[in-house]
Amino acid sequence: MANKNEIRHETFPVTGMMCAVCAGTVSKAISGCPGVMTADVNFATNSATIDWNPDLTSPRVIAEAVKGAGYEMIVSESEEQAVKEKEEHEEAAYKEMKRKVILAWVITVPLSVLCMSHIHFAAEAWIYMSLTLVVMLYCGNGFYLRGLKALRAKSPNMDSLVAISTAVSFIFSVFNTIFPEVLTSRDISAELYYEGAAMIIAFVLTGKLLELRSRHSTGMAIKALMGMQPDEALLELPDGKTRTVPVSQISIDNTLIVRQGDRVPVDGYVTGGNASVDESMLTGESIGVEKETGDAVSAGTIVNAGSIRVKAVKVGSQTELSRIIRAVKEAQGSKAPVQKLVDKVAAVFVPSIMAIALVTLLIWTTLGKDYLPVGLVCAVSVLVIACPCALGLATPMAVMVGIGRGARSGILVKDATALELLAKVDTLLIDKTGTLTEGKPELREIIWDSSANDTALRRLILSSVYGAENESIHPLAGAIASGIRKQDIEPARPESYEYIPGFGIKCRSNGMNMEIGPASLSEKSEDMGFRNKIDDLLGQGAGVVVAVCNCKPVVAFAVEDEIRVDAVLAVKELMSAGINVELLTGDRQATARHIAGKAGITAVTAETLPSMKQQRVEELQKEGHVVAMAGDGINDSQALAAADVSVAMGGGSDIAIDVAKITLVGGRLASLPEAVRLAKSTLRIIRENLFWAFIYNIIGIPLAAGALYKTGFLLSPMFASAAMALSSLCVVANSLRLNRVKLK
Repeated sequence: MANKNEIRHETFPVTGMMCAVCAGTVSKAISGCPGVMTADVNFATNSATIDWNPDLTSPRVIAEAVKGAGYEMIVSESEEQAVKEKEEHEEAAYKEMKRKVILAWVITVPLSVLCMSHIHFAAEAWIYMSLTLVVMLYCGNGFYLRGLKALRAKSPNMDSLVAISTAVSFIFSVFNTIFPEVLTSRDISAELYYEGAAMIIAFVLTGKLLELRSRHSTGMAIKALMGMQPDEALLELPDGKTRTVPVSQISIDNTLIVRQGDRVPVDGYVTGGNASVDESMLTGESIGVEKETGDAVSAGTIVNAGSIRVKAVKVGSQTELSRIIRAVKEAQGSKAPVQKLVDKVAAVFVPSIMAIALVTLLIWTTLGKDYLPVGLVCAVSVLVIACPCALGLATPMAVMVGIGRGARSGILVKDATALELLAKVDTLLIDKTGTLTEGKPELREIIWDSSANDTALRRLILSSVYGAENESIHPLAGAIASGIRKQDIEPARPESYEYIPGFGIKCRSNGMNMEIGPASLSEKSEDMGFRNKIDDLLGQGAGVVVAVCNCKPVVAFAVEDEIRVDAVLAVKELMSAGINVELLTGDRQATARHIAGKAGITAVTAETLPSMKQQRVEELQKEGHVVAMAGDGINDSQALAAADVSVAMGGGSDIAIDVAKITLVGGRLASLPEAVRLAKSTLRIIRENLFWAFIYNIIGIPLAAGALYKTGFLLSPMFASAAMALSSLCVVANSLRLNRVKLK
C-alpha cells in the first residue's frame, strides 16, 4: 500500500460543467473511484484537485469515471500539454456554442414575431413546431443530453431545469396542436408556447456564451505566468559554440547565454558578464536589478541591458516560476470556507426548484380550469429563472480573480481559506531577521574573550566557526562565514554537526567541542570587558553570535542587518488597517526593541524559542484574536503552522515557504498590507456576489410563480430565461472588478 508520503496530489482540467451542481456530480464520480482520498471540483476554474493512492487507481481510471458522468477530465503527460488541451477544448466549445447561439436567434426571432403578430396561415402550428424542434434538438441538445443524464444519476442540475421547462412547453404545445379540442371543449384556450421554448434556449445559450467569454478573462493570470516561460534558450556547448535548443532539453549544470531582451530560462547563478535584470514578476518592482558573477537569477525574469552566462541550478518544473504557476492553479481551484455552505445549498437547490414548480402548477390549477395555461407558464418560468449558476459562481469566481490578481503583484496565495482569513486578521506577529530586516546581515565586528589570546588559536577557532556556519542556512551564518572568508581563512569541515532550532549549532571541529549560538552564551565568560562589549552591541541593535570552545566562550561576532526600507510604511499601513503588529523574535530584548522602535512597533516579545513562538500564537488565539504570522526561517515554522494565516518571505527557507499559506514572492514587506487589501476586497466581492445571487432567487422565484398576477404582471418564460442569464453575468462582471483594485 502507498504510505502517506506516496499519496499523489494534482489538479486536472475538467470540461463540460455548466453549473455548480455539475461540479458536485463530477466530485461524486471522482470520489466514487477506489483509492481517491479527496476530490475538490471547482466550477469557476473548470478543474478538479485530487488526492489519490497510485496503488489503487490512476488519473486515466478517474477520467473514465468522470466521462461516465457526462464530463471530460483532461489527463496529459505534462502540465503545459494539459493547459494547451484545455485551451483547445474551450476554444472549440466556444466556437460551437457561438454557432448554436447564432442559429437559435436566427430561428427564434422570426418565430417569436410570427407568434406574437397573430398572423394566421395554413399549417402555421406545424411550421412553428418544426422550427422549434431545430432549436431544441441542435442548438439545445446539450441541455437534454446532460440534463437527462444528471436526472438518471439523481443529481439534477441547471441543464435538467432547462430541459424540463422547454420540454414541458413543447409537449404542451404539440398536444394542443394535435388535439386542440381536448381543451377547447372544456372552454380552455389551447395556447401554443413554441416560441417560449425556443426563446428559453436562445437566452440561456447566449448567457453561457457571454459567461464563457468573461470567464476566459479570469484565467489570464495563469496564462500570463505561463507566458513568462521562454520556449527556447541559447545553450553554450563545451567547445564554446552556442546552439538554440528547446527549454525542455536544458539540464542542470548546463551553461546558457542570456542576452538583452531575453527571458532567463532557468533558475541559476551568473558565471560571467553583467546585466540589468527586470525581476518585477517576482518583486512587483520594475526597476532593474544589477547582476554580476555569483548572483542568482530566476526563470522568467528579463535581461533589460547587458548579457550574462547562467549556470542552470533548477530547470523545468523545478523552477520558482513553475512552482508559482502550480501554486496559483491549485489556489484558484480551492474553496473558501463560505463555499461549503453554498455547496450544501446548491446540492438541494435544483430538486427544491422542481418541487416549487410542481406546487406552483398545482396551486394555479386548483383555482379553476381557466388558470391551467397560467399555471403552466408560471411553472415553466420558475424552472427557468431559478438557475444555480449565479450561486455557484459567487465565491469561486471572486477567489479565482483575487488569487490571480495577487500572483501578478508578487503575492502567492496557496488556498482560498487563507485569503478569507487574512481579511479577518486583527493581530500580526512578525519575525525580525529576514522579515522585518533585509535578511542580508553583514559582519560588523569580531570580539575576542581574553582567554583566546593566541593568534594561531584564534585562526583555528575562526576556521572551525567558518566550517560550521557554512553548514547552516541561518541568515547570520552567511554573514559570519563571509566575514571570516575575507580574512583569508579556510573553513574546517566539522567532524560532527547538529543544528538546534532556536539555539544554534553544536559540533566538533579541529578537535574542539564547539557551541555557536545566542549572546547569552557569553554569560559563562569571566572577562567582564568581553561581556560588557556584547551588551553595548546588543543595545545598539546588533545581532551577536557567540562561539564556545570546550565549554569556554572565546569569541563573539557582531552582525548588523538593516531594517527593510519599506518596513516603516508597511507597519504603519497595517496598523491603520486595524491590525495590531507585534515583533516576535529569538533575539535579546535590547536588540528586539531597538529594531522594533525603528519600525514603529511597540509590542515586542523577545528571546523566544520556536516552541515559545508557537505558544504566543496560541495564547492570542485563545483570547479570540485572528492571528497572522510572518517569518522566513526554520525557527518560524512551528508558529507559521499554528497561525490562522501564515506568511513567508520569498527567499526564506523552503520549510517556511512550504508551511506558509501566503508567500510574498519578492520578499517585499510592503506586499503584506497589499495582501490584506486584496483579501478584504475579495471577501467584499464574495459577499456582494452571494447577496445578489440569493436576492435574485428570493425575488425572482415568487415573481415567476405569479405572485403579482392579480396586478396584471406575469413574468413570461422568455424574460425569466433572460434574467437567469444576466444573473450569472453580473456575478462574473462583479468578480472581474478585482482586477482593477489598487493594492499599492
